[in-house]
Formats: sequence, structure tokens, C-alpha cells
Amino acid sequence: MTNIGSYVVPVTTVTKIPTKAILEPAQKKDMPVSGEWEFAWQELWDKTDFENQDIVKITYDGILSGLIRFAVYSTEDGIPYLLEVLHLECLPQNKRSIEPLGRWLLWYVVQIGLTLSTVAENDPLIQLDSVEDAIEYYRDVVKMEPLGWVTIAPGEDGYAFQFTRKCAKVFCQTQTNCYGYPTKIKS
Repeated sequence: MTNIGSYVVPVTTVTKIPTKAILEPAQKKDMPVSGEWEFAWQELWDKTDFENQDIVKITYDGILSGLIRFAVYSTEDGIPYLLEVLHLECLPQNKRSIEPLGRWLLWYVVQIGLTLSTVAENDPLIQLDSVEDAIEYYRDVVKMEPLGWVTIAPGEDGYAFQFTRKCAKVFCQTQTNCYGYPTKIKS
């Protein structure tokens, strides 16, 4: 997996005060075990082969605020052509102290896609299947292209979305225009 490093990203507190958060690859010790988190992140980490997957976290003031898991798909020749967001979860709205969370996590994954993949401007670069409760978020806030209904799990419908390479660039530009530019942390 290509590591694009860690970033300090501009965010605002819930009281609209500008501040900074850290966006970086997650480690096993970062996985929440219970509490506010709905997804079984610790169990996932223990059962997943991360050869083509990774998890990124966003933290503020030392508190884990969001996680995104994604997979990179490659051709038989090993050339990456698509990233799929497999799971994105942030603290519940009433527990958050900063925003935006999900958009910065998506920004990071899009940066990896733009770095790794050489697909044409109008070809798919990022895909995800949304649970029904998040459809409006991906359609109206993130502005991903809606593709249609899909089955996420037996008995659970969701909605598929994508970014073409061109739309992924627009998303990143919009994010930085609205919130400011991330600063890479030197290792």
C-alpha cells in the first residue's frame, strides 16, 4: 500500500473556531473497542489481510474522531485502477468536537487514488456503497455521482456512488477552497 504520509488539516470546532486535526494511517492500537463506535473496528483489524487495504484516522486533541477503510484494486499487471471505500465512520454528531470529519477522510483516500492510479479523467477512480441513512450525505454534501441501488448485505440495501478522476479532483479543490490546505507532516 502506498503511504502518502500524515497531514495537519484545517477544521473548525462545533463553536466555529478554526483549529487543526491530524489525518494519518491508523494502527492496530488506534482501533476503538466499543462505546460510541458502531462498527467492530478491533475485530476487523484482527481478521483482515491488509495487503490491498488500509485504514486512515482523523484525530483532534488526541481523540480519535473518525476512521475510513479502503481497498486498492489493481490489474493483473499490478497497476492500480480503482479505490473502494469499504467503511467510513465518525463519532456521532452529538460527540464531535470538530468538523468536517468524513470529507477530510475521503480527501485522504482520493489523494491516494490520484497518486496511484492513471485512469483517464472520466473513468471511475473512487467507489463506495452507502447505507441508506448516508445517501444524502454522499449525494448532497460530498457530491459523488450516484450509480444506483445495491445490496450491501443480505436484507440490507444501499446506494452506490463514485468519483471519476475528474470529479475527484474537483472534490479535493472544493474541500481545500472551503476549509484550507492540509500541511504534510515531515517524518
